[in-house]
Amino acid sequence: MPYINVKVDLDEVYDQMGAYDKHDMAEWLYEDGILDTHPNAEIRKLVRGNEESNGEKELRDSLSKLWNSHYQLTNEEELLIKQIVNRL
Repeated sequence: MPYINVKVDLDEVYDQMGAYDKHDMAEWLYEDGILDTHPNAEIRKLVRGNEESNGEKELRDSLSKLWNSHYQLTNEEELLIKQIVNRL
């Protein structure tokens, strides 16, 4: 069976996609393990339930507080956060 090599400009394809198609693509990337979190928060509720664990709630509260007070962070603290994020 002969094969055909087709070159596709992914940027061009992505720019032509509608929101629905982009959402589908995000779901495929999640299913393939490329995205760490599901693009649809409702799916998380179906899989894990509406209730957050105590650890999840504590982390969400801490991250919200961090976000709301980010202007008070020192340069060293910002660097530490960036290092943690980059590790993940």
